[in-house]
Amino acid sequence: MAVREKKRNLSIFRLVNNWLHLWLGLISGIIVFIICLMACLWVFNYEIIDLMIPKKERQYILASSKSLISPSKITSIADSLYPNTVVGGITYTRDYPVSFTIQKQKKDGDRKRSKPEIHLLHPYTGAYLGLQKEDSSEEAQLREKLNSFFAWTLSGHRFLWLPRDVGRPIVNYATLIFSITLITGLVWWYPKKWTKSVRDKSFKIKWKAGWKRVNLDLHNVVGFYSFLLVLLLAVTGMYYGITWLNKALYWSTNWGTSLPERTSVSSDTTKTAYLTQFPAVFDKEIQSILTQYKDPHYLTITYPDKDKKEGTISVYIRNDMDRQFNNRYYSFDQYTGAFLPNSISLFNKDYEELSAGEKFRRLNYDIHVGSIWGFPSKVLAFFLTFIAGSMPITGFIIWYNRKWGKKKGRNKKSKDTNRDVQNIAGDALEIKPPVRFRPKSTNM
Repeated sequence: MAVREKKRNLSIFRLVNNWLHLWLGLISGIIVFIICLMACLWVFNYEIIDLMIPKKERQYILASSKSLISPSKITSIADSLYPNTVVGGITYTRDYPVSFTIQKQKKDGDRKRSKPEIHLLHPYTGAYLGLQKEDSSEEAQLREKLNSFFAWTLSGHRFLWLPRDVGRPIVNYATLIFSITLITGLVWWYPKKWTKSVRDKSFKIKWKAGWKRVNLDLHNVVGFYSFLLVLLLAVTGMYYGITWLNKALYWSTNWGTSLPERTSVSSDTTKTAYLTQFPAVFDKEIQSILTQYKDPHYLTITYPDKDKKEGTISVYIRNDMDRQFNNRYYSFDQYTGAFLPNSISLFNKDYEELSAGEKFRRLNYDIHVGSIWGFPSKVLAFFLTFIAGSMPITGFIIWYNRKWGKKKGRNKKSKDTNRDVQNIAGDALEIKPPVRFRPKSTNM
């Protein structure tokens, strides 16, 4: 009766809010739990791999005082070694030899392309180090197993191990529903009166109470303290799969400016005469990039297919495997080597050149995975994700206890009461033996 009276005292807004919180939470709960569990397993993947596979001594440093071999030198070495091939790409990697990929030219009438081969060069001298072979050492096998495990957890986090087109919308909209339950939960948590007892219930966990009360406090109190940060993780996760939300975030963080349409760039086919100047110009551009970004993780150059006359050269530099905000894409004309500004990618500008809203977009991934401030923020992201995953569980237990827990208690109590009544009745109806009286004594 007390629960019904309490419901009658609530406004229509509160009733609708509480109803939404309950049923939206029940609908999305299992999906949110799986998403968060897989995120907790994945978040420290780089640290776990580095811990289990010891690092080797540094052989080569991209930011070394010794000058790295230039792209034009690499292509000339490749042409001398394999004259009937085309260089598809070049990669400078921290602590590893420089690699170039070659693709044998197709024969007339041959539609199939041969498998690309990766060859290695010394990054400073240009000495040929041979074909890159598959590493079959125990260390490599362990790394492959770890990478496979973390790829499995990432697939569960992003797609629930379903096909991408099926799993991605399910995950994204389950996260959206979860975000709504966070807001409705805050409304439900907000008390009408701020008395001392209410403040204690709202802001403190009563650890010495029974497990039901502790479970309730874990759901309400911990949910309140983590509300903003958990909501931030949810929003940055939805950024990748919900287009309208992506545009809305850009609009709101750029003072009403809409997200611009992506535009591609192309090489100027009228400037083929500049090909003789291309090697020196392009080498200078690559040297400038490596001078700006000290000791990056890797820099990859991808050349366009020869049959794509308007294709451009793509350059991608990744400065840190753990963070992405400082990565950068470049496009260059394949005839002149000139830099081509474009908006085909989020990473088409240096981070310092971006507006506040664009910086938020660049930081989105690092915020979501907790790598924005390195290991400390990863620890924070782990606990926040753990809390988010526990919310559906503690919420379900609260609902179950309110729905059936009290009934079971009442039924048990009523059974005990009936049993006591029956015992009392039985005792009352029990036939007792007649009382024997002592005979009165007679005086002689």
